[in-house]
Amino acid sequence: MSVDQQHPDTVQSMPAELKVVEAGLKALWERARRTSEAIHGLRREKHELEAKVEELELETERLRQEMAKKEQRLRSIGASGDEAALKKAVLFANGEREAYAAKIKVLLAKLEAYL
Repeated sequence: MSVDQQHPDTVQSMPAELKVVEAGLKALWERARRTSEAIHGLRREKHELEAKVEELELETERLRQEMAKKEQRLRSIGASGDEAALKKAVLFANGEREAYAAKIKVLLAKLEAYL
């Protein structure tokens, strides 16, 4: 007695069962392939986004440094302006500035008269 003779139902039903298993494996393989492509795409996108983040961080740092330089420049201008105002106040106290300005205007008028 051969194997085929012992289980005639099994031999005839195997191709149908194999087809079902094969179809299931093909579906599984297709899902695995699509998943792999999705993972690959996500990794590529992640690298692109990381590069963009790094670029933006560098740009942010550059802008912060530029802003710090401008703030320092403004502080120095403000300080020198404060110093100049203080010097003016010390040099020309109690209306002396206006008196000198009036004398200068008189001198300029005399010069214009001579010309």
